[in-house]
Formats: sequence, structure tokens, C-alpha cells
Amino acid sequence: MGENESLIKSRYLDVLIEIARQGLNEEVKLSTSRLAASIGISQQSASRIMKEMEETGLVSRKVFIDGQVVKLEKKGIDLLQERYSELNKIFSKKKLKITGELVSGLGEGRYYIGLKGYKKQFKDKLNFIPYSGTLNLRVDSKTGRELQAMSEFILIEGFRTKKRSFGGLKCAKAKIEHKNNQIVAAVIKPFRTVHGDDILEVIAPYCIREKLRLKDGSRIRMTI
Repeated sequence: MGENESLIKSRYLDVLIEIARQGLNEEVKLSTSRLAASIGISQQSASRIMKEMEETGLVSRKVFIDGQVVKLEKKGIDLLQERYSELNKIFSKKKLKITGELVSGLGEGRYYIGLKGYKKQFKDKLNFIPYSGTLNLRVDSKTGRELQAMSEFILIEGFRTKKRSFGGLKCAKAKIEHKNNQIVAAVIKPFRTVHGDDILEVIAPYCIREKLRLKDGSRIRMTI
């Protein structure tokens, strides 16, 4: 997106919404004084903005002695639709609630999570540096597949060292609830893994087993 287009979005959206309220696909009579009062700007600013919006193709207008008639053009409607889609995506995010049983892993998580190539990305994208190790939770396969199908994942990119390459993974922010404790965590799904859909690997800023005094067979709840 160019700088000019970004400016258009932030500057004209309130005006487009006000026009759409009165008529999304039709011509509406809208004085600059009325527009200014509706969105809280001066009449002079309203006149300038309407002229700029016409020049950029967001609206068309006909100016008369007693006012003006404006109509949203396709470019303006597309801009409104784009913002609607963005907001709808935010407000319709589905939280997945999971109950899992703690099981022992293979011990490989400690090595991989501790690599600098992953650690920096975790810090930048999850806002914490994880403890070098993963907590393995066994869930039913259906729950595991639902998690795989979630679209709101954060990508952790693979990287290469002089000796070998390391694959990427996707992760989702999570909150663990156990008894009266709540801790920030994340579920990770490496692109290459020996685990099936029924095993979730969980990371957190500290050792979850010690923090929550867990052992194999312990059941915890988690919201993703």
C-alpha cells in the first residue's frame, strides 16, 4: 500500500461512513455544514475533504447553489468493505477452549526452543522468551484438527546455520488455567514433527511443570 492510499483511508473513512448511512448506492443531498457537524470538523475542512475525495475517485458529486448531491463510487464502497472485513475478522475471532492431559515428550523441545534463531522470533512475535522446553498435552484428535484449521496463526520462520537448516512452525497465543493460576503461553505446531494431531506442544516464559506443580496425567485447561 502506498503512502497516499494509506492517507486516504485514514482521512476519509468517517466521511464515507456518513454518506453510506444516508444512501450506500444512491445519490444523497449532503451539505458541507451538515457533514462537518456530523463528524466534528470545520465546514472549511469538510469542503476541502469532499473536493479531494472527488478527485481521488471515492465519490462523485454535483454542486448546486443550495448544496451538493454526492454518491459513493466503487472505489469508496470498496474501501468501506475492506474496513468492514477487517473489523469483522477482529470481532469474530473464535477462541478455542481445550482440556488436555500432560504427557512426557521425547526431550527434543529443550534443544530446539533454546536456539537463537527461534528465541528472537518468539520474543518479537509473542512478547516473551520461552523456557527451553515444551509441555506436551494430549487432546482428542478432533480438537487437534480444529486447532490446525484455525486461521489466526503466527508464523515463526525457519533458518539455516553453517551445519544444518531448521524448519519453521506456526504458533497461537494461549492462556493456561489451572486451579487458581493463569499463565501466558503459546501452542506451537512445527511444520515437521513426529507428533500427531492429538499432541499439542506448549511453551511459556518458565517451566510450566514446576510453576503449576504438574506431573504426567495432570489435566489443565487452556484458551487459544
